[in-house]
Amino acid sequence: MADKELFLAAFRGEATTRPPAWEQAFASDVASRILGRAAATGTVTLHYQEAVASTEGDAAYDEFLRQVEDDQFELARQLRWSGVSYPWLRGRPSARLDNYTFRYGEEDEDWVIYRYDPETFTYGPIAYANPPVWQDVDAIRRKVKNAWENAEKWDADERSEYEALNKHWLERSDDEFTYVAGAGGLAVPLNEEWMIACVFCPELVAEYLDAQVSVGLKQLDVLAKLGVRVANGGGDLASKNGPLYGPKFFHDIVMPRYKRVADHAKALGIYYMFRSDGDLWSITDMLFGEAGAGLEGYGEIDYDSGMRIPELQARYPKLTCFGGVPCSVLHDGTEADVRGFVRDLMEQVLPHGRWILASSNSVLAGTPVRNVVGMLEEGGVL
Repeated sequence: MADKELFLAAFRGEATTRPPAWEQAFASDVASRILGRAAATGTVTLHYQEAVASTEGDAAYDEFLRQVEDDQFELARQLRWSGVSYPWLRGRPSARLDNYTFRYGEEDEDWVIYRYDPETFTYGPIAYANPPVWQDVDAIRRKVKNAWENAEKWDADERSEYEALNKHWLERSDDEFTYVAGAGGLAVPLNEEWMIACVFCPELVAEYLDAQVSVGLKQLDVLAKLGVRVANGGGDLASKNGPLYGPKFFHDIVMPRYKRVADHAKALGIYYMFRSDGDLWSITDMLFGEAGAGLEGYGEIDYDSGMRIPELQARYPKLTCFGGVPCSVLHDGTEADVRGFVRDLMEQVLPHGRWILASSNSVLAGTPVRNVVGMLEEGGVL
């Protein structure tokens, strides 16, 4: 079976001699060591690379986008992935404040300032025009109104660009890779303001999610028109201690929205993958059970938070899992640690199928190349 077909075979539940492989995010510094040149492939380092290129002018930014594409496909070839995907980009900042600091949004708008730390490979917000802290219900109502305005303008402002991008990546994937498109993301922002809103005005949070669903359904329609078979969606909602909002809120507010997305994807013949790290056991029946949202795919499976693929597949036999190799083992363990983990996992889940070999979340900056190669060699990919 061709490498590309292994990806779809996993969703069909077919046992294969080896698993398909793929990563949704792969740190640029690790890719650089594999490709033998400076690369731009993923994780937050890519967002910093994007910011630098963006502030050097339109030509530099266009060249950056071409490099991202070329590097992603070359990395997939080198590592014999069965799938390939367009990496998440943050977007262009409005100003560069110093070598490592950038502002997103104009000075008189709702700006956020990000800073890159080259020692820790982190790139995150350090200042806000409007910090995401609780103000009042009216502030949430304004954000819901803005979310609906953006959703209603999606056809005019974003559809054509979204369609063109995915059409191009699908065509370039051709017979070589299964193309995995980003679509149908759905999440409550994990900050103080929105967590308090879940308690004080859950009906507004529901409306906020409805606006996301509206866009997600349109994205899935575009992908179906193009012939894309796999969509990567979901959204972070948990820590190692469980969901940041309670199971009742998830059941009443979040689950019905995921079900709308999942049902629409199924009707279109698209496999939809939910992703969130953290401990999800308190809501897995609502996510993956037939009486819940009935999601068919699950990624960012957080071993260090207690999520185990064999247990998940025993409970949800039709669930396709991607990932499962802890980032901590890949980043900090020895090659023998990595190989032993992959070997044990393969023995338990490969006969069942429905598994895509990958890190639990992403290949982090500073991960030893020998560990990435060891994971793929032990899985029979390389």
